[in-house]
Amino acid sequence: MKKRDLLFAMANFLEALVHNKPEKVPVAANCKATYQGTQAPLGSGDIWGLPRRIPYRQTFADEVTNSVCFSGVVTNNVNSRMVDVQELPMGNHGVQKWWIYFARLTMNDEGLVCEIEEIARKETGAHCDVQPWQMQPPRVLEAPLPESARSTRKEMIKIASQYWDGVHKLIDPDIVPIHPDARLFEIGTPFTDEMHRPNSMKTNYITPRFIWHCIKRRFPVVDEELGICISTNHMIAQEPSSPTGYVTDIFKIEHGLIKYIYAFHDHDITFVDWEGVGPQTSAECD
Repeated sequence: MKKRDLLFAMANFLEALVHNKPEKVPVAANCKATYQGTQAPLGSGDIWGLPRRIPYRQTFADEVTNSVCFSGVVTNNVNSRMVDVQELPMGNHGVQKWWIYFARLTMNDEGLVCEIEEIARKETGAHCDVQPWQMQPPRVLEAPLPESARSTRKEMIKIASQYWDGVHKLIDPDIVPIHPDARLFEIGTPFTDEMHRPNSMKTNYITPRFIWHCIKRRFPVVDEELGICISTNHMIAQEPSSPTGYVTDIFKIEHGLIKYIYAFHDHDITFVDWEGVGPQTSAECD
């Protein structure tokens, strides 16, 4: 599918979410849907309901994989006077809630959704300074790279794989291709070169206490023009690291070096019902 069609499919999916109408999503008969890592009927997750709004939105699509990935913030914090009263449930719509949300759609050749993956983290966590209502989409990720700074699809997947291998301690972390201006953000919060987090991106994962086994790796979106590689895996904590959890990283790769990582993770997820797709180590990329 064309990128335009993939983006439009995600736009329609998000409208279905906002209006709590999962039946509006054109799914294939064999569509697989997961919520928080396990299979569940579309619309059964607690992120679905009324009212909803999405103040943070960012989407990337890949014509090769027929996949489109969305990251954002969803909330029920809505002024009811601004919403069609016919769509609101009776009475107060409950305690204010915010979700950090990731969704992946994969389309089949007929233009129907054949895979839906939803992750909805209910809070940023005590270690994150930026709260959901403060988060802003990093528009720097959307800036096209000059042709001289671009890497091929195969090269970008290998670079992301090397990062996971460095976390996994499968390779010498010193060879992971890190840009001198590299920054890491987790759930919207800067996590490197900060007063209380002084480590650089490289030092952050070279340290012996930073070790997770990165399994079930996937690469649903790669965009050579933007230098974007989105990679998802299940990180299994090894002593003394903790905890285990689901992780999606958006890599911005420039001149073959990782310049930014915007990480989304949910450590409440202990099982992910998706198998690895693509190389599971950087050695498999050669």
